[in-house]
Amino acid sequence: MDPGESIHQEDTKSPINASVGTEDREKSHPPANLEAGIRQDEAVDGEPAQEEDNYLHGLPLVLMSLSLMVGVLMIALDNSIIATAIPKITSKFDSLGDVAWYASAYLLTQMSFQPTFGKIYTFFNLKWVYLISSIIFEGGSILCAAAPSSAAFIIGRAIAGLGAAGVFCGAMIIISKIVEMRKRPLLLAIISSMYGIASVIGPSLGGVFTHSKQLTWRFCFWINLPLGAIMALIICFYYPISLGEAPDSDHTLKEKILGLGLKSAVILAGALVCLFLALQWGGTKHPWSDSRVWGCLVSFVPFLSDVVIADSYSALIRPRIISQRSVFLGCLFSALYQGAMTTQSYHLPFYFQAVKGVDPQSSGVDILPHGVTVTIATLITGSIITWLGYYVPFMWAGSAIFTIGAGLLYTISQNTPLARWFGYEVLAGAGFGIAIQIPIFAVQVVLVAGDIPLGTVLIILSQALGGSVGLSISQNVFQNSLRQRLKTIADIDIQAVIAAGGTDLEHVVSADSLAHVRDAFRYGISNAFLVSTALGGVAFLASIGMERKKIKSKKEGGE
Repeated sequence: MDPGESIHQEDTKSPINASVGTEDREKSHPPANLEAGIRQDEAVDGEPAQEEDNYLHGLPLVLMSLSLMVGVLMIALDNSIIATAIPKITSKFDSLGDVAWYASAYLLTQMSFQPTFGKIYTFFNLKWVYLISSIIFEGGSILCAAAPSSAAFIIGRAIAGLGAAGVFCGAMIIISKIVEMRKRPLLLAIISSMYGIASVIGPSLGGVFTHSKQLTWRFCFWINLPLGAIMALIICFYYPISLGEAPDSDHTLKEKILGLGLKSAVILAGALVCLFLALQWGGTKHPWSDSRVWGCLVSFVPFLSDVVIADSYSALIRPRIISQRSVFLGCLFSALYQGAMTTQSYHLPFYFQAVKGVDPQSSGVDILPHGVTVTIATLITGSIITWLGYYVPFMWAGSAIFTIGAGLLYTISQNTPLARWFGYEVLAGAGFGIAIQIPIFAVQVVLVAGDIPLGTVLIILSQALGGSVGLSISQNVFQNSLRQRLKTIADIDIQAVIAAGGTDLEHVVSADSLAHVRDAFRYGISNAFLVSTALGGVAFLASIGMERKKIKSKKEGGE
């Protein structure tokens, strides 16, 4: 396919039937009502499907963009701000054994119900679904902030994760409603950059709140209330109700509820639990040959199959949509890429604390080049795509740069000078920022309006799942490598070293053994970075197969 091919040259049939046959569309997805303010991303006979005047402009567009930025920043902070608060929370509730659930409960509901929210946005008014999602998130935050026990805190995290699923995918879908296609990459980049900003300020902000006698760790969650109020007020007053009309409005309320696939969402949650337990146990707590590990892996497959291979109308993941070339490769790319990046983000602080021996606060400063570069690269890339119209080459360039940076991080040691590890972080961060946003934008290009919510959610789900699985794999590799190397060191307590978590190693081993223990951590972290390099390389290969399209400007006949 020619790299300059436009999305408007793909098909001249009705947008409802684009990319699939009419008979297949009728079987798998009831005809969508694309009238009354619902935008279409493809043109018929070369004419734009929606006039530019149906989009927002001026102050309403600025305020709506600000609202989406606040909403995404809010849920992104909820992920990063808790890291420095967890020690205080476990001390308050005497719940060290529950630490894993503080993150997992949030992540589990967020991933399990993202496809469901994609269908909700298809069936019901976008504006009200988005507001209700934010209310659910705020309710979970309130429960976390006021939690009297660890169990209540975990329930609050699960509720907040449910709301976060609706807020993030809703933000991505709203972008497709409020701004024309050519300007969309820049807005997507701005919204996506909130995750980079949160990763930079979140841990520090959490530390400030946690160590404040007046605010305490509970303010890490109370802070979501004013942020949510700002977002909701702007949405209420500046988002036109007509732009929120559901693409699929031809069905009764009962049919819509049955079509949400709530049973499949619960099954998906069970599948993810099985997968996470298998990856967490395999090779560490239990050998890979253990029946408990294999039992979880074997259970994961039929659970996931039930989510995909089901009544196509009620299935959470519709084969018709995910089989579209750019959607499938975009999901694969997103999962691999996010897994590679999450591996780096998690293990870089370990490198500085366990290998180079710096304190946690200093390690937070040392990883700034990584997070800051992601944000800058995301914004610059969005601006360039808005100007040029081409987006797939940025997937190639970004993943190639990232893989080179990841490979260089694999080489770092205790004596690596600042200039080198700083440069490696910049390379990896820039590569990630250049490419990570492209799949979400590509989905909005290749799918018709009625399928955009589900396609967008598939990319978001792939990112979350890839990050979780990638981290589980790299952690498994790290722990096995670390234990393997520690066994070669005489006169050390391996369990005490592991319990130290990479900090205060000088307190659990002798001065003669300290350098060897730090090198053992270096060995484990390097192997984890090798996983990141491999994932980045495969992501690059996946990007080569993406459809090479260009977004037309209005002068060229685009939106």
